[in-house]
Amino acid sequence: MVQNSIFIVNEEPYCIWEIDIAERNSEFLEGIDTKYFDYLLDVHIESEDEKRAAIALRATLHHAMETMFSLLGAYIQAPNCAYAWIAKCSNKELRQLVKNIGGYRNELHTKLNIEQVSWKSVSKLIFQCYKPDTERNAQTIKLFSSLWQKLAHEFIDMNHVDEYNSIKHGFRVRSGGFSLAVGLEHEYGVAPPNDEMKMIGSSEHGSTFFKIESVGALKKNRSIRSKRTSINWKVEKVALLIQLVSMSITNVVSALKIANGAQSGTCQFLRPEEDADFEKPWSYSPGVTSCNMDFIINDNDVIPTTRKELLEKLSEYKKS
Repeated sequence: MVQNSIFIVNEEPYCIWEIDIAERNSEFLEGIDTKYFDYLLDVHIESEDEKRAAIALRATLHHAMETMFSLLGAYIQAPNCAYAWIAKCSNKELRQLVKNIGGYRNELHTKLNIEQVSWKSVSKLIFQCYKPDTERNAQTIKLFSSLWQKLAHEFIDMNHVDEYNSIKHGFRVRSGGFSLAVGLEHEYGVAPPNDEMKMIGSSEHGSTFFKIESVGALKKNRSIRSKRTSINWKVEKVALLIQLVSMSITNVVSALKIANGAQSGTCQFLRPEEDADFEKPWSYSPGVTSCNMDFIINDNDVIPTTRKELLEKLSEYKKS
């Protein structure tokens, strides 16, 4: 007999039809390799090509966060058919969901037994079987919810989104960080001496890529421009965050298994031994995290274009 289950991805409803939803969901959860990102971390840390390894680690962190938030979204909205939820959740929908979770008094649909979806309420359910009714449990709930909230800000940051896309789609990035120093000119257009410059931020590691933006005030405008965007990050922070995100993935998968009938004693929950390790990644700061310097192109310098106009122009070129 065919079964069905209605679920919502952020705000979009779907209905999955299967012979056995529970069996298929179990197969999906058992197939998740929760150690995959630990493996990538170990491989790239051991690489002798530091420049490429740094970019590979950055891509690993982006990928790991995408996986973690996808699993969290499935746990919140469709724990009984996580495989279907993840398959139907686009990157855009996932970012909006993550943004909504952090919003005050959001109205996200959930299949969990909670009144309000928040990082804290979700964390409390995920760790309900980890050392219950202990101070360790309370601290773990607090620390992971705070971690996910911080990572959410990075996950929805469009500079980070564009960086990830530039890395994974044809490797359209230049590897390496930048330094930014300021000083007062004694003569217009002439840089002050180096010893008078004040360093604001610097990093050996980072990336530079071209960000495409609309230009022109017209709605549905097809005129665009590029902006050179640089991002600084410390590879130490990236490596530490991969470890924390990997632990999170293990924990969410365990919570999903328990929600689908697994015995809590058969599921693993991970966390750093010391509470301070949750904050340690942010102790590695490059000072300035992003920079966008390029030619100025004003809206008045650009002719706004529409889809229809551009197709007509291309048709004229083809005829001529």
